[in-house]
Amino acid sequence: MSTTVISIANAKGGVGKSTVSILLAGCFSKLLQKKVLILDTDSQNSVTRWFESEKRIYDSDPLVTVESLMPQHVQMYLKKFGDDFDIVFIDVPRMTHGVGESATLQLLYYCDSVLIPVVGSRMDVDSTANFFKVVMEAKAKKIEMGFPFEVFGFLNKESNRKDHQEAKEVLKRAGIDMLESTLRDLKIFTTPSLFECILDTKEGKRRFEPFYNEVTKKLKIRKNG
Repeated sequence: MSTTVISIANAKGGVGKSTVSILLAGCFSKLLQKKVLILDTDSQNSVTRWFESEKRIYDSDPLVTVESLMPQHVQMYLKKFGDDFDIVFIDVPRMTHGVGESATLQLLYYCDSVLIPVVGSRMDVDSTANFFKVVMEAKAKKIEMGFPFEVFGFLNKESNRKDHQEAKEVLKRAGIDMLESTLRDLKIFTTPSLFECILDTKEGKRRFEPFYNEVTKKLKIRKNG
C-alpha cells in the first residue's frame, strides 16, 4: 500500500492548521474509505487533547487515528507504521524561533504535499511568504531527488475584509499556487470532530465541500476500491 503524507503547515500559530487537518482527515476516512492517521508533533498537543476530550463524549470508534510524537521521532514511526495507513497527516508545530528550525523543517521532507493556510493580515502574509520560500526549497530538493511534492496555499478564516482579498492577490503575484476555494471565518469550523465527518451535515456540506473537492483533485486522492 502506498501511503500519502500531507501536512497543513505554517510558521505561525493560530491560522487553523490543526482544525483543517482534522476536517480533511475525517472526510478522507468517511467518504474515501481511507485509513487515516494524524501525527501530532506540536508541543501544545492540540489534536491529541481534542481527541481525548471527544472520546469521553462518543460511544463509537473515531474516524481517524491520532498519535502524539516528538518531531525527531516521526521518521522512525513512519518507517515502522506508515504502511498501515493510506494517508498520514503531520500536524507540524509553529516555528517559535523562526523558519530556520531544523527539527520542524525536517518534517516537511517526509511529506508528499503541503497545504499552507493564510490569514489575511499584512503581518501574516509577510510571515507566510517567508515560510513559502523555505517550503519551495524543500520542494526543489525533493523533485531533484525524484520524489513528488505539491505545495498549495489557501485563504483561511476569510471574511469580507478588503485585506483578505488583497492577501490572496499578493501571494499569487509572489508565485504561490493558491487554491480557489477558501474557508470562511465561521462557527462551524471551530469544533472539528475526529468522530464525525463535517460533510454529513447540510451546513458542513455547503461550507466545506468546495474546499474538500479542490483538495482531493489537486492532491489526486481517490476513493479506495
